[in-house]
Amino acid sequence: MEIIKKSSMGELVISDEVISSISINAAKDIDGVSSFHSGPVDVVSTIKQGNFKVMSPVRIITDGEDFSISIYINLKPNVNFQTVATAVQGAVKDAVQNMTGKRVNKVNVIVAGIDFKEPKSSAEPCETEE
Repeated sequence: MEIIKKSSMGELVISDEVISSISINAAKDIDGVSSFHSGPVDVVSTIKQGNFKVMSPVRIITDGEDFSISIYINLKPNVNFQTVATAVQGAVKDAVQNMTGKRVNKVNVIVAGIDFKEPKSSAEPCETEE
C-alpha cells in the first residue's frame, strides 16, 4: 500500500516503509517500550500482495482512503501494559496523521514479549540463587 496524492504540481507517493518508520520512531519514544518484534508471518497476505518484507514490526492495512496500523512491541520489565499500549496508540496515530495527512482508523498494539536483562556475567549468581 502506498499513499498517492495528485495535484496540479505533480504526484506525492508515501511508501509503506515511510509509514512504518514514522510508527517505530513515535513508539520508541514512549517510556516502557524496550524493543520491537517482527510478529507472526502472514503467509497468505504476503503471497497475495507480493510483499516479502515480513520482518517489519509494523503492519499496514488499507481501508479505502484510511488505514489501520498494527505494531509489535516488547516491553521493559515492571511496566503497566495498558498504560504503555495506550501511549503507543496515541503517539503512533498522531505522528502518522500529522506527517501524512491521512486518517488512521486504529492502531493495534501487540505486546510480543518482555525484555528481561541478563546477568552481567555467568560467574555472578542471579538474584534468585543463593
